[in-house]
Amino acid sequence: MPKKKKVEYVRKKSKTTALVLAILFGLWSWLYTYRDDSWKFWLNLVLSLATYGIWGFVAWIWAIVDVVKKPEEYFEKYYEL
Repeated sequence: MPKKKKVEYVRKKSKTTALVLAILFGLWSWLYTYRDDSWKFWLNLVLSLATYGIWGFVAWIWAIVDVVKKPEEYFEKYYEL
């Protein structure tokens, strides 16, 4: 009897989800792609705390721009990299 091919579930990230998270949560959206963006998250969190939240507005814009400039393929193949 031939072996059945095992089908594995492949998780995919979505650029749309990443953009919505960036718009709503700013620097916290980098937790969605933490493996690659952990340094951005920690840097901006420390700077935001050090400046009493003023840097948070800059980080918010940075998070949105960062998502927009990444291609859709980045999110689709996030777990393959």
